[in-house]
Amino acid sequence: MSMTREEVLKSAMKLFKEHGFLSTTIQDIAEDCGIAKGSVYKYFPSKEDLFSEVFDQCHNAYFDQVDELKRFPELSPEEQFLQQIILRFRYFMEYKHILVEFTELPIQQDPKFQPLRHKVRGRLIRWHKECLIQVYGEEIYPFLWDLVSIYRAILKEYLFWIVYEEKSLSLEETARFILDKLNVLVKHMMASNLKPLLKQASFERYLSWGLEDRQGEREQFLTELFREMDSALNVLPSGAKHRSELKEVYHFIQNETRKAEPNFPLLQASLYFLEREKELKSQVIQLRNIIYSGRGK
Repeated sequence: MSMTREEVLKSAMKLFKEHGFLSTTIQDIAEDCGIAKGSVYKYFPSKEDLFSEVFDQCHNAYFDQVDELKRFPELSPEEQFLQQIILRFRYFMEYKHILVEFTELPIQQDPKFQPLRHKVRGRLIRWHKECLIQVYGEEIYPFLWDLVSIYRAILKEYLFWIVYEEKSLSLEETARFILDKLNVLVKHMMASNLKPLLKQASFERYLSWGLEDRQGEREQFLTELFREMDSALNVLPSGAKHRSELKEVYHFIQNETRKAEPNFPLLQASLYFLEREKELKSQVIQLRNIIYSGRGK
């Protein structure tokens, strides 16, 4: 990634964060980073493309911060979960124009933005699932997807009040309130004779971004994804030796993915290796979800 493209993204991030999508123009972004308006279009064909990149980077940064919480072993799983909820509220408050307020905007209908939105939603659903299992254990599996659905609904509703009425609610108290109600709900579900309503299949459209049972579209998506990764590797700002190592791992992933029975442990390790590169992170996340979409991971 060239410095100029990076500067455009940084300016766009700042202006979208402060003013939102509709109130920010390409001219504003060009002036902020000190280049001609036409230079922005060299890197991003439209404002929608630029916003999509910013939207993706925001979520990647959010998950990076969430992952940092795992580095505090002194925190119990429940305390980690609590801190994740607080972090989510704080992050979405800070980036509300990018992460929250786009819902009713024209970009929501943009054909390039829609797959990204599905990707992010699928990633959040997987993350919520992992958090709930970490806190409550594998015994919640029968009700896992009902709990995911209820937890997402609770988060969404309180996030609205946090973002738009931020002075009226304490983040910490709200997070503890949500966790307390989840504890009660889980205990009730496990003790009741009710049957679960939702299965993984109910969420499969998001977990695999609508590509399940559509092999032709899946292959087309993989081809495009590999093309993007190949282009990103060629301009990666790193030494020749490191770039060669990355390409070797990339080609292994590409070949292994096409096999009828891939070596999933090696694929997982290889994907984690590539994901450490910021410029490849988004594509690797997409690739991982496509590869594992049919395995219930």
